[in-house]
Amino acid sequence: MNNDRRRDIPRPFSFDKMRFKRVEVRADGVLYRGVLIGADDEDIYIKGALSWIILPLDKVVSVHLEGQRPGLDDKKDIAASFYYPPEDMEEK
Repeated sequence: MNNDRRRDIPRPFSFDKMRFKRVEVRADGVLYRGVLIGADDEDIYIKGALSWIILPLDKVVSVHLEGQRPGLDDKKDIAASFYYPPEDMEEK
């Protein structure tokens, strides 16, 4: 039973596996691209094409390797009928 409990505990997140690789970071509605240099408790550091980019972690929405966008989760996919009544969806 003790081993089952350990499997359920998530591991702390670390940017180490992405370090020194090209990443895409979305923060404040802007997509930033560059080489991830590192992160601390407050900021993420990226070497952009022309300058350094330092973003506060509380503004960062997503970080992933360049070209590897996260896939959509079927459980979170919402049909258009949720937003529009069925009569608006009919073609006229």
